Amino acid sequence: MRKIILVLSVFFLLFQFSCSSKSSSNFELYLTDAPAHNIQHVYVTIDAIYLRSEDRQTWTDNILSEPKTIDLIALRGREEKLAALELPPGTYSGLKLVISKVEIVTSERTFTMTINPPVTVSIPCQFSVTGQTSVKMTLDFDAGQSLLWNGMNYNFAPFIVVKNIVHR
Repeated sequence: MRKIILVLSVFFLLFQFSCSSKSSSNFELYLTDAPAHNIQHVYVTIDAIYLRSEDRQTWTDNILSEPKTIDLIALRGREEKLAALELPPGTYSGLKLVISKVEIVTSERTFTMTINPPVTVSIPCQFSVTGQTSVKMTLDFDAGQSLLWNGMNYNFAPFIVVKNIVHR
């Protein structure tokens, strides 16, 4: 049974990438999540995302057109596109996410944390953009490791890693 599932998964991935049309962007950023136990929803509001240009030693302008609120629990087993844009050719060495609000929904109650000032999470990564290729990066925002229960309330310490970077 595992072999059948593995073969079907590989077939699906090959089919998905072979039939996808070339988008007009050369950089796409996706987000996914690992499972969190006993939590129904974790809504995170991302106000801004910046990329670090290694060539210029500067940060890009915010690549989000507006803040995004994402339910991390709904991302289990799937990805959600956060941004797609044209980046100038060059090497990039990191990104920053600015998070202003977290809402945790359990079966008993809802916990809302407005973070002021917003927390900035720096994530090291290394990729190059050229005129011939596009880049797809997927971040894993682990809700289970980002939430700390103190017995009465949740604390939020974002745990985000680069899951993969694909040059196409």
